[in-house]
Amino acid sequence: MEAPIFLAQSDTTAGFLCENFNVLNHIKGRNVKQNVLLTLESLEKLKKLVRVPNAHKNRVRRSQKKTFVYKGRNVKGIESLAIRLVPKGIREKVEHSNLLAFFPFLYSSSANAHKAEFDLDFALEKADIVVLDWRFLSAQKPSKMYKIVNARIRKIR
Repeated sequence: MEAPIFLAQSDTTAGFLCENFNVLNHIKGRNVKQNVLLTLESLEKLKKLVRVPNAHKNRVRRSQKKTFVYKGRNVKGIESLAIRLVPKGIREKVEHSNLLAFFPFLYSSSANAHKAEFDLDFALEKADIVVLDWRFLSAQKPSKMYKIVNARIRKIR
């Protein structure tokens, strides 16, 4: 059985979540091997996947609506890994981090076809499980993305 695809409102935008990134890429119509960002809800889980450089530990811990790309050989054996930390805190994050707490991590992608705008019908059709809360589902601004290499940091989007 394939990993189920969740449709949920994250703290930024409506998105697909799955344990297998190939499944996400397939339903969105992207290259199956394209990297997808990981989402997790605790610093303990983050420490098991990557080593955060000392110069950026506070920035990562206090970040809100930001994704960090860690360069170098990671635990998963991938050259670079984009990870989004969604700890409990502000109201929008609590619902999403409660969902993430049930998994070691989930791959995440916006709930739209590749290079297309958000379409609720497309998202509902492709999802196996829909997770709704008080925010319903809506397209909003994606997270900011930064690449961390040792002591340097560079904004990607």
